[in-house]
Amino acid sequence: MAGSHNVKPTSWLTVLLIVTGSVLLGFALPMHSAALWIAGGIVLLAGLVTGAVYHILDDAY
Repeated sequence: MAGSHNVKPTSWLTVLLIVTGSVLLGFALPMHSAALWIAGGIVLLAGLVTGAVYHILDDAY
């Protein structure tokens, strides 16, 4: 496919984890929910670790 991006499924998983963690943290603040705060932090951290392990920044070349 001409002009297509060279992305891996792990890159999409990383983005999904980071966005989900950010949304959870966004809801945790106005709701004053410690459970959402912890869950959002764990999901966000999992996304950052996944991105580092699978080298998603190497996708764009």
